Amino acid sequence: MITRVDHKGVFVCGLNHAAEQVGLHGGMRLSDARSILPDLIDTPEEGDLYQSHLAHLIRAMDRYSPWVAPDRDLHDHGQKGDGGLWLEITGGSHLFGGEAAMILQILRDVKARGYDARIAIADTAGAAWATARCHKGKPSDRILSLPADHGVAASFPVSGLRLSDDIIALLSRLGLKQLGDITPLPRANITTRMGPDVLLRLDQFYGRLPEHLDFELPDTPWLIKQNFGEPLGDAANLALAIQTMTEQLCEKLGADNLGLRRLTIRTIRVDGHRHTITTSTGAPCQSPAHILRLLAEKMPGVDTGFGIEQVIVYAPWVEHIAFRQVRLDRQQDEAGDAIALAQLIDRISHHLGPKDILYRPAHHASHLPERAAIRQAPVGAARSAHLPGVTLPKRPIRLLEPPEPVEVIERNHRGAPTRLRWRKTVLGIVRADGPERVCPEWWENLDQDNYALSRMTRDYFRILDERGRMLWLFRTGHAGQDIWSVHGLFAG
Repeated sequence: MITRVDHKGVFVCGLNHAAEQVGLHGGMRLSDARSILPDLIDTPEEGDLYQSHLAHLIRAMDRYSPWVAPDRDLHDHGQKGDGGLWLEITGGSHLFGGEAAMILQILRDVKARGYDARIAIADTAGAAWATARCHKGKPSDRILSLPADHGVAASFPVSGLRLSDDIIALLSRLGLKQLGDITPLPRANITTRMGPDVLLRLDQFYGRLPEHLDFELPDTPWLIKQNFGEPLGDAANLALAIQTMTEQLCEKLGADNLGLRRLTIRTIRVDGHRHTITTSTGAPCQSPAHILRLLAEKMPGVDTGFGIEQVIVYAPWVEHIAFRQVRLDRQQDEAGDAIALAQLIDRISHHLGPKDILYRPAHHASHLPERAAIRQAPVGAARSAHLPGVTLPKRPIRLLEPPEPVEVIERNHRGAPTRLRWRKTVLGIVRADGPERVCPEWWENLDQDNYALSRMTRDYFRILDERGRMLWLFRTGHAGQDIWSVHGLFAG
């Protein structure tokens, strides 16, 4: 058991599972704990060691969210005997396969570091706190969505509202043991009999009141934070503050020859409401004018409310910028053209929205036609898989995805089709060139005997039908059991 000393005495702040089984709990006096378990072994709390482990865990959770907040009520003031972290994962759970998969992955990560944890996801911080401690389902089921899961929330004990022990004892004496027992009561009576904390926590639980969380800021020099003694009450003052802070950040990046690829701006209102704006660039950027132009399209979505008291400008992704020679006549050169093109693509991407992706095709080192081209960023150095001195065979300008099956009715002595049925139409073949054997990468397609999979090996034919169309056919399989498909059409 771990104890903590303050001006009121010695209290329990940490205990193991065996101590909990005999009735001990966090927050009780050490003398009361010894009266229950006389041979109790206690160890004084090491505050510096605890803070060191906490900081290490917060840095580890940065993998799942850049916004991690420790439970200050428990760490600094409470005597509950446990700790917690809040992660804001809005819009990020799909990167880990969904919310349920994300819970299991975080749980494995935390256990690998030697900690026991209960993890939950909910719409509000208070609901997540209660779900993690009161939900009786398996870890992947600890997802609370209000108001759809109102029945589940109503079954939580009142201890899930983060109230003091005195208030919880009062509620228990009144027969109010679950959240569902409190919500139907008149609000005025609750405040009169139990004080304002019950309604405050209840409204924070259901999202009727905002709750301010003290997020740990990333340990990076590319962050500027500014508090305002007089809250910013209109959009013009907010835009001016963001402009000044963005210019300062770009100046710091320019001193180290860096450019940002992603910029995050977070505003915090006096009522605790937070709003986050994120913008990205296709190439490292040091131009405040270009960044502010991208942000201008998202600024109307920021509600200043009763005033914004804090603004954070943070560049989570920066890259080095290659040195460029400036022309003496100050005329635009090729490097300037590349920068202008990158900025134009950024503006188009922001205008189209995140679901529309700009890309340019590039060759890929694969013989299979469907793998021979990939998408790459529209700016930057182009990648090419061409080998010097190697001429690629003729390929159709249009591939069918997926390849369409055909039935070969007749074939010549070389195995090339002379008559086939495609799209319910019988076609006569005027000329057939081939076969051209195409095999997959042997190191990626191995069977149990370490041979390339025969189902991926194809024989391609270029055929001219009686209608004048040039088709690209291939066959797979063994002799007598081959399967034919049309994979593309040539131009003209």
